[in-house]
Amino acid sequence: MNRNLRIMTALSILSLVGACSSGSSGGGTGGAGGAATGTGGSGAGGATTAGTGGVTAGTGGAGGSGTGAGGATGAGGGAAGMTGTGGRGGATGAGGAPGTGGAPGTDGGTLGDAGVSAQMNFFVTSRGPGNGGNLGGLTGADAFCKMLANNVSTAQGARTWHAYLSTTTVNARDRIGQGPWRNAVGHVVANNLTDLHDQLATNAALNATWPINDPTIALDEHGAQVPIAGMLQHDILTGSQTDGTLMTGMNCNDWTSSATTDVAQVGHSNRFGGNRPVSWNSAHASTGCAQFTADNQAGTVSSGGGRGSIYCFAVD
Repeated sequence: MNRNLRIMTALSILSLVGACSSGSSGGGTGGAGGAATGTGGSGAGGATTAGTGGVTAGTGGAGGSGTGAGGATGAGGGAAGMTGTGGRGGATGAGGAPGTGGAPGTDGGTLGDAGVSAQMNFFVTSRGPGNGGNLGGLTGADAFCKMLANNVSTAQGARTWHAYLSTTTVNARDRIGQGPWRNAVGHVVANNLTDLHDQLATNAALNATWPINDPTIALDEHGAQVPIAGMLQHDILTGSQTDGTLMTGMNCNDWTSSATTDVAQVGHSNRFGGNRPVSWNSAHASTGCAQFTADNQAGTVSSGGGRGSIYCFAVD
């Protein structure tokens, strides 16, 4: 009996030893489960549970393994991405290219010479048309006056200009209106037709406004004086007597001839020179009607000192 009792006791001890060995294995399994949860960020909790299970019983290890699976799920949750940062606004667009300037405006008209009075209605032409005494008749002479006036200003060019010239059909004095007349600087040349032609007497009315030997009165369209020094050019074509009527046969065949055999009566723009009458419109005759190539040239409009100039009067 004692022998049987010893055998049974021994078997019980062996059984207990085997059970303890199995529990230790279970606890080891629980530790592995904890490692699995470590990846998810909850492994530390799993390991603690497994350890407790291992100490308690072998089935505790299985519990640790289950907790480890839960930890894996936590890892999946952690994979959620962060909310993206909003994109930056686009760069501000560059401004459009500056517009090009408009085409230059055209001039409103020819600019007038500085200092020329808007009241100017009398001038000596700064030159002749270029064909001696052939002015194209009265029509051509009037057009020449208008052209030079237009060179001063469009306002002057818009006026009606007549050349002071006598022909077989009209006297110069009847072509120029009634006055008063002003030169390029606004000076009154004469107040009326009577005064304009009263010029030879000692107390002549014209002396008050157009003194003898004064080059500052009969100015050209630009306000310049007619040259009286050097190349003398004070001879002005008129074809007239001192009273403004025709000097017969002295008008370059009614201003259509440039022949050396025709002649023209001329006046002196400064009312002086050569022991001639102090007359602006009738001082002496030229020796021809041809265009000149030199000063004081015989047979041309420059004989005596001229350039083929004429007097121009605005009649409006």
